[in-house]
Amino acid sequence: MVYTYYFSFLPYNLIWKLAKLFRPKKQYLLHVEDCFDYFIFCNIRPHLAPLDIVVSSKAIIPKLKPMLDHSAKIYLYPFCFPDGVIMFRNAAWKYPVKSIIKIGLEHGAYNFKRFPKAYYYNLFNSYLMTSSHDVARLQALGAKPVKAIGYPKSDTLFNDSYPPELLSELRNTLKLDNHKATILFSSTWDGSGMSAVHKWYDKLQSLVPEYNILVTLHPRMSNFYRNHLANLPGIHYIDAMDIYPYLLISDVCIGDTNSLIAEFCIVNRPIITFSIDATKRTMDDVIELIKSVSIRIDTFSQLRSAITEALNTSTQTAPARTKVITKLISPLDGHAGFRAAQEIINLLPELKP
Repeated sequence: MVYTYYFSFLPYNLIWKLAKLFRPKKQYLLHVEDCFDYFIFCNIRPHLAPLDIVVSSKAIIPKLKPMLDHSAKIYLYPFCFPDGVIMFRNAAWKYPVKSIIKIGLEHGAYNFKRFPKAYYYNLFNSYLMTSSHDVARLQALGAKPVKAIGYPKSDTLFNDSYPPELLSELRNTLKLDNHKATILFSSTWDGSGMSAVHKWYDKLQSLVPEYNILVTLHPRMSNFYRNHLANLPGIHYIDAMDIYPYLLISDVCIGDTNSLIAEFCIVNRPIITFSIDATKRTMDDVIELIKSVSIRIDTFSQLRSAITEALNTSTQTAPARTKVITKLISPLDGHAGFRAAQEIINLLPELKP
């Protein structure tokens, strides 16, 4: 239970009611915790009327403004009192007024970790999930306002956003060696207790003579790992928000329990995953799912043989990735952003363009 909800309930309700008296029309806001939230929203945005934004920190604003395709007023939380809010976080408690319409969406392509309690989902009027499998998992916990719409971020994979000439140009820009396989390393947030970045960050450079190496990290990864990997000679550290072009030029993708595993499956690349110790957030069925689509290793010393196996069996393992993606993201058809917008408009009809 988030006690902030109850501590702020009375003062926030009072100010919200006063603000509503002096506001000439209803106000709907997009709640942004980091710029990646808005990046996911970009495939929903064309199907909605413009709306203003609330950020959790002033530090986000300089990075966010260049991403906006319309003039938007930016508020700083908690100095905002909307009639409705859209967010990519399970944080409805930040708006402790029952009359505020709250719409949530999943932040990643799939939840490879234990879900928060159903109580937090039930604070929303609607929570949009990336798959019917996730919906069933949550409903079994007692969550009610959940519905599958797919993953809006993945829509760009279906609209010719990454033509061959763009990918060729990216390879040239990175100066990739055409005689080497390209290996993409990734990891979830080290603070989650479910990351394996510690197993490879200090050994990665040893692979440079044999492979093109790309690295992407969770946005909240600690600066220790981020700074180390970003400054390694011969390593291409990815700081671009759009990871798809890099997935598409990769031959093998490596992860742990990160939600990018689902996106590795979308682009159907061979996967290797590092095992992790069980924590309160790990789930046996999710670990088994990861094992079903990846070559599982425990240590860095096993990696070279795993890469060779992944490259040699790519065609044979492709059907397993295709099969599991229907569980991880559904529907997967390039129209998730439109479906999300329609669900939003159902609750906030003023946002119909």
